[in-house]
Amino acid sequence: MKVAIQPYDPDWPLKFREIQAQLFDILHKVDIISIEHVGSTSIPSLMAKPVLDIDIIIPISSLEAARSALKGAKYYDCGEMNVPGRFAFRQPGYGKLDAAHGRGRNGELRYNTYLMIQGCVALRNHLDAKRVLLENQDLREEYASVKNKLKETEFENIGQYASGKTDILCKILRTAGWSEEDLDPVIKANS
Repeated sequence: MKVAIQPYDPDWPLKFREIQAQLFDILHKVDIISIEHVGSTSIPSLMAKPVLDIDIIIPISSLEAARSALKGAKYYDCGEMNVPGRFAFRQPGYGKLDAAHGRGRNGELRYNTYLMIQGCVALRNHLDAKRVLLENQDLREEYASVKNKLKETEFENIGQYASGKTDILCKILRTAGWSEEDLDPVIKANS
């Protein structure tokens, strides 16, 4: 498989706000901290897979209620998928094996929804990477270059694509102040 990478689309933040409103409605009885647009589609001018990444930040005490509410709205619960504190969900109509790496079956925009336990490494990764990429044009351009090369590669699965971005992601997170010890779980998750 090849991963579709395309130029930034100004409709992405609009679609995020639409999904965010739906998620607030679904989770109206759950104590949540915030719902954030993360990943490359949240960075104006950055090339990206046409897939939104959405973090629902919750205290650990809200985990079961949030999982139940999302499942009740037909989201497919994939669990932590080897990333502690991050619970992945497929959007309604897709199952565990339907990883989002491009447009959907009917051309619709795909999105990854994550319940993120407040303070977990995966959340820190998402928020710090976004902050640094928004602030640092040189790293943004370097990241785009890596993604541009990866879009020409044939992968067996989406995990191999993530692995291909590990070095630049670590450089971005080092810029955010991460130590080598801090990076260990990120490297492990992307290996």
